[in-house]
Amino acid sequence: MRIDHLQFLIEVARCKSISTAARKLYISQTGLSAIINSIEAELNIQIFRRTNKGTLLTPDGEQAVRLMKEILARNDELHYLCSDNSQQRQIINLGIFPSGTYALSRHLVKIWSRKHRNIHLHIYEIGYEDMHSCLNDRTASIVIGAESADFPNQFHALAARNGNICIEPLYTDRFCAMVSGHSEFAGRETIHIDDLLHKHLLVHHNYPNPQDKPIGSIIHKFKLFTVLSNMEVAKQVLVDDPDKVMIAPLFAVYQDPLAVSGKLKLLEVTGFHTALSVFMVYDSSSGLSIQENLLMQEIRDFFSGLARPF
Repeated sequence: MRIDHLQFLIEVARCKSISTAARKLYISQTGLSAIINSIEAELNIQIFRRTNKGTLLTPDGEQAVRLMKEILARNDELHYLCSDNSQQRQIINLGIFPSGTYALSRHLVKIWSRKHRNIHLHIYEIGYEDMHSCLNDRTASIVIGAESADFPNQFHALAARNGNICIEPLYTDRFCAMVSGHSEFAGRETIHIDDLLHKHLLVHHNYPNPQDKPIGSIIHKFKLFTVLSNMEVAKQVLVDDPDKVMIAPLFAVYQDPLAVSGKLKLLEVTGFHTALSVFMVYDSSSGLSIQENLLMQEIRDFFSGLARPF
């Protein structure tokens, strides 16, 4: 019985689905099923039972998985005590809301490979409409989400329904207006939203969402807007055209070279509620690993060190 196979079984228990776990582990569903059958035969117990609600643990399976987690925790302690030369395969799935993907991903990629070279970090950009469901289907074990601070909605509603969902506040951001450095507004520091309504609005299709309060009501006031699926493309289009404008969180351009160089100008925008709450969400019932807890602390450290304002 291999250590990494224990992690595979724990992932199946988390996902309640062999196919979902196989996708996250980057192995075939057939291969994962064979591993499960092999371990069940070796231990002479049935670990999982297939039901119309998914692949669920049997009573013996619950005890076995609990012991597997203890074994892996001890193995992790030994791994960190000894050396970083082990080839054990460990994977963490992290979901980040679109406007925050660039800055946080760049920070994590920079430090993670140096500190935790044997832990594979998979980062997903989680669309606004999908953020609340990615925990349920186990696309990610940890999610960095965002909601309008004055109008909390989907995540808080999810936490109210499921007492195992934990929401940890990380940062209070705000929306700003972004324009080209050649825009007629580039020399200003503050602007009212009504002064921008004649401009061509660029909208990132994931966030903010047109149905979100209060941003949705603002978007619908613009006579002309274009929806783009990629935030970095939207920034470049904005830089190249002084007649366009974008409303987005400040975090979207944290340490962005376009903003630092002055090619992209940020304006404080007034006329609507601009506060945005950024937070970390995870399911406490799934049991976070040592590695996942390490990642969460790295994320906390990143946000606690951010300058206010940028």
